[in-house]
Amino acid sequence: MYVSEARLEANRRNAQRSTGPKTAEGKERSRANALKHGLCSSVVVAEDAQAIAERTEQFFKTLRPQNHYHCWIVTEIALCTLQIDRSERMQRRSRDKVALRAELTWDDDRRLDAMLLGRTLANRPDVVVEQLRKNVQGCEWLMSRWAMLKYTADVDKKWTAEQTSLAFDLLGTPHDFRVGKNPGDGLDFEGNLVEAGGDPAEVARRQIADLKQRREVVEPLDEVNRALTIADLGDETDPELKRVRRYEGMLHSRIRWLTRELRYQSPHEEPLRGLQRHWMGDPEITATAEFLPEPAPLPTPEPLPIPAIEPEPMVLGPCDQPPFDLEPDEFPAPGATADIPAILKSRRQKKLKKAEARRVSQRRKVE
Repeated sequence: MYVSEARLEANRRNAQRSTGPKTAEGKERSRANALKHGLCSSVVVAEDAQAIAERTEQFFKTLRPQNHYHCWIVTEIALCTLQIDRSERMQRRSRDKVALRAELTWDDDRRLDAMLLGRTLANRPDVVVEQLRKNVQGCEWLMSRWAMLKYTADVDKKWTAEQTSLAFDLLGTPHDFRVGKNPGDGLDFEGNLVEAGGDPAEVARRQIADLKQRREVVEPLDEVNRALTIADLGDETDPELKRVRRYEGMLHSRIRWLTRELRYQSPHEEPLRGLQRHWMGDPEITATAEFLPEPAPLPTPEPLPIPAIEPEPMVLGPCDQPPFDLEPDEFPAPGATADIPAILKSRRQKKLKKAEARRVSQRRKVE
């Protein structure tokens, strides 16, 4: 499309008027335009710097890190705890907002939900109709559509193709069973026709009467749900509340991982004593940091001397019995000295020879 030079020049002048913030303060404010909760943000909010420093100092005194890796873990734990505190405050505000909206705009919100759900009626007619019939506002949305169809049938004496399709959708009839059928035909569980559609206006009147009865049934349930939501005892289906709780669960998982890593002590790094808040890199905090005192070394206990015990040879007499069962080749002659250590050493050598013989035999079988 051809654009004149005058139009191009006017566009250039207009573009120079909306270039966004130019000052540093304006740019800082514009960065938070799309901020929802900030729990996943990598930028620390300026007003939270003092709180982070205080929480980190408290955790350094409690957890007492011993190396640079531990210092980083403790700093991350302090930051995660502050984010959890903020998420809990956000949940409280979200719950208060949901309770206030239930008290002031309950019907309007439910009516909007019914309208949004009704936009998907053509895609899933049977499911959407059942969902709309569960609350008062959904029944009213269905009644309004049937009322318009009834008025059209009274005036024009028939429905157009689009209006007939809408009637099938409001009845929840699947798309595969609409060819050659009339809206309002009723079938039993055996497939027999028990009610004919007939006049379109009559079909609309029957559906409106049925929805009025349904509305009277679900109206007490709607009042109970509203009272529970006002009392902060609802089912907590608010999207914002669910999102904040999901991120809080992620923060708790990260703290568990950091706590497990804190128990790890690297064998390749010497413990660095006196590391505390200066790990954060802030010169003001470094100047006022209170370092941990050097722990006193524990005295090394001296090993106790173990006296050497020489085994005494056993002399078996004619009536003496051996201390354990001996093999025929191990039994000494009457009156001779039984060398127990030598007998045990001989038994160990025999066991080693048998084990080696088994390994050789297994190796040969494999080969």
